[in-house]
Amino acid sequence: NSSPHLQNFESGNGSWYTGGKNNSWEYGTPVSNKINRAASGSKAWKTRVAGSYNDVEKSYLYSPCYDISTVTAPTLSFSVALDLEDCGASVACDGAYMEYSADGITWSRLGAAGQGTNWYNRNYAGNNMWSVENYHRWHSATIPLPTGLSQLRLRFVVASDQTLNRDGIAIDDIHIYSNVNGIYDVTGTSPVVNQPVVNGSGWINFIETGTNKLIASVNPNGLNLGSTDVQSYVNTGAVRNNNGQYYHDRNITIKPTTVNLTDSASVRFYFLDTETEALISATGCGSCYKPTTAYEVGVSKYSDPNDNFENGTIADNVQGTWVYINSGKAVKVPFDKGYYAEFKVKDFSEFWLNNGGFGNNQALPVQLINFTAKKKNTKDVLAEWATASESNVNRFEIEAAKGNTGYQQNQFVKLGEVRSQGNSVQGQRYSFTDIEFGKIGVRYYRLKIIDNDGHFTYSPIRPVVFDEEIKWQVYPNPSSGIFNFSFQANTGEMINIKLYDLTGKTVQQYQLQADGFVQKLNIDLRDSKFASSLYLLEATIGGKEQSFRLIKQ
Repeated sequence: NSSPHLQNFESGNGSWYTGGKNNSWEYGTPVSNKINRAASGSKAWKTRVAGSYNDVEKSYLYSPCYDISTVTAPTLSFSVALDLEDCGASVACDGAYMEYSADGITWSRLGAAGQGTNWYNRNYAGNNMWSVENYHRWHSATIPLPTGLSQLRLRFVVASDQTLNRDGIAIDDIHIYSNVNGIYDVTGTSPVVNQPVVNGSGWINFIETGTNKLIASVNPNGLNLGSTDVQSYVNTGAVRNNNGQYYHDRNITIKPTTVNLTDSASVRFYFLDTETEALISATGCGSCYKPTTAYEVGVSKYSDPNDNFENGTIADNVQGTWVYINSGKAVKVPFDKGYYAEFKVKDFSEFWLNNGGFGNNQALPVQLINFTAKKKNTKDVLAEWATASESNVNRFEIEAAKGNTGYQQNQFVKLGEVRSQGNSVQGQRYSFTDIEFGKIGVRYYRLKIIDNDGHFTYSPIRPVVFDEEIKWQVYPNPSSGIFNFSFQANTGEMINIKLYDLTGKTVQQYQLQADGFVQKLNIDLRDSKFASSLYLLEATIGGKEQSFRLIKQ
């Protein structure tokens, strides 16, 4: 009977319980093939934590009883992962949905397809449900609750047919709250939102008055921040990347009168699921790191001695300091049309969302504006880089991973180092030549940028191909129509691909630019115009040519 209510199942099963026919619901740590982690922490509810749901299942996962009679705009959000057999829009196979009851006897379906956020994707003659395959990354789902109920019980329902079972559904982070405002959802730069008094021990919301939507919330935890300004910046172009990491389209600034605190205040940074999906799906930088779910993002915090540079752009973040708050210390809670990340800080800044790179621990400092690695006289590699500005940089160490296995296992070794030219607000250029004898296969190069205090960041990774470690191949072959052509070539090289039928007629052709990494081209011959027959694929890069016989069954 207290709002907000948040249950993450880390200290127990939350007094949820199960029932029904062929019931597969279990509480524990998910370790199935696709759903193999909890959203937050390590515990969740799932249809069989180490496998799939059952044939002909009609099972229930019941909540405790809630009193929401005094809650304004009561709302349910939770974390969910889904992998249920989907037979298309016209045939119901397996599915899951939610019901609610005010007396524990009569049950009604909660919500409908098209309502809420990430709510049901199918409507079979009025039966709304989730019936979706491979949506197994954890994500938020939100729906309004009925108002005025002093007794409310919820239940998840899973119904399956007699064959083909999948990982099922997993549930975490049950959040019941009053959703009066919701998340600020206007792109571009928001107006400045000011709270003249930010002190005490409760949450203080920063609400943009034009939309009545939330940008951020701050809990001073007994401290006095004074008059505080908050602003939101939402990118409208392609998802950006910096220093080898994609970063979220939304960032915020928080500027209190008292910038440096004696202890930590708490912050809630609100962001949309649609923005996060764009980050997860970002393309264009083959070597850049990005999260696979919203729950993997942490917070890059930038503080500048001049507040004017805390302005929603990374480009001028050169004279201040960066700190990374990893995902475990930036707790994500499903809320409204997305989430909020809650974390603690002792000073205030720009805040950005990213996953921290390879080690999940790196912020987004901007020093490097260019880094290349290219063959020189067929046997050496020339690495060149430029910085926009430098502050507190000690040296650049040049590292390489030898071979695709070395790259996949992060086995980078130091080849040499170049000392920094010193602090500067002007651009500076550097180079290093790898003259090691006997290079074979492919090498992956990166810079380790080390500051005077020992902190370091990495550059993007640049591959250089010397010969074929990865053989060009087509698989599966034979196939009923889908073939994959995998290859690896040096950055910038153009690969031309032609597909011929038995008469020698060109039936498909492609042109791709190599990025130095292992790449895959999907060749689709499922259309009925492509007969079951033998085809010839011809691939050419520069002076190299290779042919493959494709068999469509």
